[in-house]
Amino acid sequence: MLRFYSVFNIAQIDGIDAPDAPEPVNANFEPIAEAERIMLGMPKPPLIVHGEPRAFYRPAADTVNLPRPDLFAEPEEYYSTAFHELTHATGHESRLNRRPSSEIRFFGDREYSQEELVAEMGAAFLCGQAGIAQATIVNSAAYIQGWLSVLKGSPKLVVHAAAQAQRAADYILGRTFEE
Repeated sequence: MLRFYSVFNIAQIDGIDAPDAPEPVNANFEPIAEAERIMLGMPKPPLIVHGEPRAFYRPAADTVNLPRPDLFAEPEEYYSTAFHELTHATGHESRLNRRPSSEIRFFGDREYSQEELVAEMGAAFLCGQAGIAQATIVNSAAYIQGWLSVLKGSPKLVVHAAAQAQRAADYILGRTFEE
């Protein structure tokens, strides 16, 4: 069923105030050198912006949106989130071509769940490479466990996702292998 909705910019409406920008959680954010090196060293990277207070990868524009670093309690959380979204970006047809960006996926379906598993495993691999895995492992394990439950614990899918995650991490790290 198709429905139409009128959508207005908040600036076009009287009597409604725009929500305040989120307050910094960590005003003294200290970048982690190795994690920065990994992020900035990705070959053919997507554009990284800090435009909204939520993290996502937008395939059509090939952009990664991250919350501002000062919105994370710890720098390791920022980099883990960035690595997750960069792993999604490796699926773009200009990189590893893991899936067509035009392909529509729905939250919670099998393909979406598998891609989330790939992204979080890739982030965990990159956190290990950056030396920050100890600070992020509990959150990564919980996130992975949540998506595994959707995939019903299929060992074959987990092995496939781990292989794709390793390939994505290698891509981000600039490692190339002969096939």
